[in-house]
Amino acid sequence: MSTDPELDRTRRFSAAEVKRLLGITEPSADRLFARARVVLGQDRADQCLQLARLAPLTRRWVPTGAVAGLVVGTLELGQEWWTRPHEELTHSLQWSVRGVPDAVLMSMKVDPELDDSGSPLAALGRWISDDAADRKWGRPVDVVDVSDPRVDGRVAVPAHAMAGDRVTAIVSPGVRIWVDVVERAPDSGAHPSTGRARLGTRLADRVRHESAEVVSAWTIAMSASPIRLPGEVPGRASDPFSVQIDHDASRRLYDWARSHGATAQELGTPWRTKDALWSARLRMGLPYSRPGAWIDFDDAIAGAVDDDRAALFDSLDALGI
Repeated sequence: MSTDPELDRTRRFSAAEVKRLLGITEPSADRLFARARVVLGQDRADQCLQLARLAPLTRRWVPTGAVAGLVVGTLELGQEWWTRPHEELTHSLQWSVRGVPDAVLMSMKVDPELDDSGSPLAALGRWISDDAADRKWGRPVDVVDVSDPRVDGRVAVPAHAMAGDRVTAIVSPGVRIWVDVVERAPDSGAHPSTGRARLGTRLADRVRHESAEVVSAWTIAMSASPIRLPGEVPGRASDPFSVQIDHDASRRLYDWARSHGATAQELGTPWRTKDALWSARLRMGLPYSRPGAWIDFDDAIAGAVDDDRAALFDSLDALGI
């Protein structure tokens, strides 16, 4: 565990959410893929596992989180979701066919528009979260950037809408915001051709579908140790985290962390393997618990674990070591 009590509490809460949403008592990739075999079917689960193996070690939370979302989404939408074309609302407010989930999964192709960490799993996770949200709350009428602070007038009044109607807009995959159709203040005048009061829209509460919630919960719950996929045994040849790392770079990183406030408990023994380095990184609560130059330190760790020597040595240079 980390030395940050708040982070540990967040991880425990997230593990409880994984249990609630997936029925997995203790989160692990083995249990996740066992659940996927039951819900998605053997062939889809096997394909998901193959795609997950393509991800960099430091980003395995992306494909495994997507699998968690696909399990929850499939439980709601049924197996037929995989065989129907997925439609997406574009920023021009047109519905566009993006592909058939089964075809995308089985293609093993890395489409730049779908790619996240080496596979289309993340895109499929976004698709199913959106479709599950549409099933639950209705199709959205717009896409909203919530960084814009305005509440009124962000969404055009839908055709045939009346005051008191409520529709939804997209915030992010699986996340919607209620949009209320309201009458504008009396001093705003009446519609010139009908004499009726003008209508406007006002943003209300956000809602998040469980297929999106489980992705966040899974990611945080699994942030305490390396994510090993089924068949990978710690310390054995099958374990990609058991690989030795550059000892000189490791020593420089270890000494830098110790001189910048990392505790002996966080550091552990000198880092010889990817497992030791990545586990120490998680104990230190990176990247969120430490600011400033620790960002370059975190980039160096990712470079070492993912065998990206250019990123590793660029980051060491940035740290001045």
